[in-house]
Amino acid sequence: MIKLFSKLLVTGILSLSLIGSAVIWHEPIQVEAASKILPDNYSIEQLEVGWGKTKPQGALIHVGDKKGTLLIRVDQPKTEWNIEWVNWALSKPTVVSFQMHDKLSNQSSIIPFYFDSKYINNGGKRWGADQTLRYGMMKFSDFSNPNYFAALAIYLPQKYNQKGTYWFGGPIQEEGQIKAYFFEGVDVVEDAMKRVGISGNFPLMNKVMWGKTELLKGQLGKITVKQPTTLWKQLGTGKLEKVRELKIGEEYRVYRYLEEQGGLYGVGSGMFIQKDTSKVIYETPSKKNLRLLKIMNGE
Repeated sequence: MIKLFSKLLVTGILSLSLIGSAVIWHEPIQVEAASKILPDNYSIEQLEVGWGKTKPQGALIHVGDKKGTLLIRVDQPKTEWNIEWVNWALSKPTVVSFQMHDKLSNQSSIIPFYFDSKYINNGGKRWGADQTLRYGMMKFSDFSNPNYFAALAIYLPQKYNQKGTYWFGGPIQEEGQIKAYFFEGVDVVEDAMKRVGISGNFPLMNKVMWGKTELLKGQLGKITVKQPTTLWKQLGTGKLEKVRELKIGEEYRVYRYLEEQGGLYGVGSGMFIQKDTSKVIYETPSKKNLRLLKIMNGE
């Protein structure tokens, strides 16, 4: 589907300290709409992120020759208290002044890669001495979570410098705050940003599914019922009380395991299924799924 973008006014991005709000005009340009077919989670690649010691200090994202969607997650600093992040939780800004450069040099007036709350799938010259090559999108996860993060995405249809390494900076204090991921060959900027939130999947495209159930953080494994068996509730006395009979094919997440009474699989809310290989199958998640779960949680 072809969309026609007319002249568009873009103002400077928000920050705690006011930055220039130069007016930006774009000539009409035709762009391809993003594909509705989402890539498989397993195709996501985690990129190497270095740390620039010289000024301007910041992250060095190694993209190489890849063409596709670059996803960036910026977490709060762990060892240094940052008044900016505290204030953002109160002011709830839409975007702030993160920058991405195509060259590894101090370009205080040049921002080749620009992030905003809306997606403009093209580049263009800005009035003045600077130039913007491409526009990406930015969004904060839910501010109600004290560990909220900033999510950014940009589509790179080509390699913009010789090494394929890009400088990324802004309100960043320490190594490890920046994590970068890549979906090669597709533009999924808008799709990825829809998944940013307190219960979102960013930077994944879908939930991490394991059979019929979603794999969750803290889950040890799952039970699949192959013969009718009983779901038990453990009382305060330690005794088990029958809740109901489980049917063949039902699946349950396992969060804990107790050695007592021949083995009990804890499936949450004080409920247990008795270990019995003739009636239930217990499995642990694959390394591939555990990797995706860690990516989704920024670990």
